[in-house]
Amino acid sequence: MSMYNELSSIKSSDKKEENFFIRFFKYFVPWKGDGISEIFRKLVFVASVAVFCMSVGDLSEYLNGNAKTNELIDEMQGMKPVVNTNSSSDANSFNHGGSNGGSTDGPPSGNGSEQVSTEIGENWSPLLEINEDVIGWISIETLKDANGELYVDYPIVRGEDNNYYLYRDIKNNYSSSGGTIFMDYASEIIPGQRTDNITIFGHNMKAGTFFGRLDEYKSGVEFLRNNPLITFNTLYSQNEEKYVILYCFLANVDGSDDNGTVFKYIGYRNFNDKHPFSTWKEEIQKRSWYDSSIPFDENDDYITLSTCSSDISDMRWVIVARKLRENENVDELTKTYVERQDEEIYFPQRWIRSWGNKKVYRN
Repeated sequence: MSMYNELSSIKSSDKKEENFFIRFFKYFVPWKGDGISEIFRKLVFVASVAVFCMSVGDLSEYLNGNAKTNELIDEMQGMKPVVNTNSSSDANSFNHGGSNGGSTDGPPSGNGSEQVSTEIGENWSPLLEINEDVIGWISIETLKDANGELYVDYPIVRGEDNNYYLYRDIKNNYSSSGGTIFMDYASEIIPGQRTDNITIFGHNMKAGTFFGRLDEYKSGVEFLRNNPLITFNTLYSQNEEKYVILYCFLANVDGSDDNGTVFKYIGYRNFNDKHPFSTWKEEIQKRSWYDSSIPFDENDDYITLSTCSSDISDMRWVIVARKLRENENVDELTKTYVERQDEEIYFPQRWIRSWGNKKVYRN
């Protein structure tokens, strides 16, 4: 009997019997005397209704969360510190010549002359009043939407660990829509000293916020050539500090995803006996989807952007960039970018099991 006929018979039944609403309720909810097939049908229906309600609730929370996140992003971008774009001198280059060969992962010793301001710029005051954990600002100035707005243009904080800001916004409120861009808690930026390689974390959001657009660096070498620079200014920056991208690669976070091995790129903060520059260089080169003739060594400063890969769960998409040296010609550097062949790239086993031994980009 169809649902329509069943309900019609319910409505037209003897008034002395149970009223329509009770019989309607019994039609959908398991009741004493029901057969096994009828109970199963009703349970499936109830489960379907529950899933639907949860989905609607999740969607509503997602949309509201995104709206609030976008409002907060707009508010923060209105406080973006203005940094001198005249970088003809290297007044804000960090000298870490005495940091190599140490035995710890703490900040470098800073042997050598300080070449940075020791004062925090006044332009940072509005952000610091909101959150004293603010440490800098990151942007990719060539990566824009149709309205000319930057996709990556955010303040950076540093928490007490690498978990605190995963789901907290810059105002320390819980956020399921991206948390905050944050710097590795064990790295340092202080006047005249900084960690050799600073990892910066951000969620890969489907809405495209935070590091949601970094996946586009999987699309091919032309995209890399068109978007080669990352701006990373800190509290002490006197001039804009730009970094040229060196390598882009995939990394697993669990040994079971790659025959028991994990490249712990985050641990290469300061290059020393425990974390040799040569080992780090070898690992990032063999995994990278691209190559170039851009020179780099242990005396350079680096940033590493880390986000989840959208192609497969529990994998990271990682971008390593070196701070521009004085008077470098960016065009001359980036024209040396080349696409590496699939067979030349080291892919974690989990990636190979899912996609094969090849590069994959899903827009």
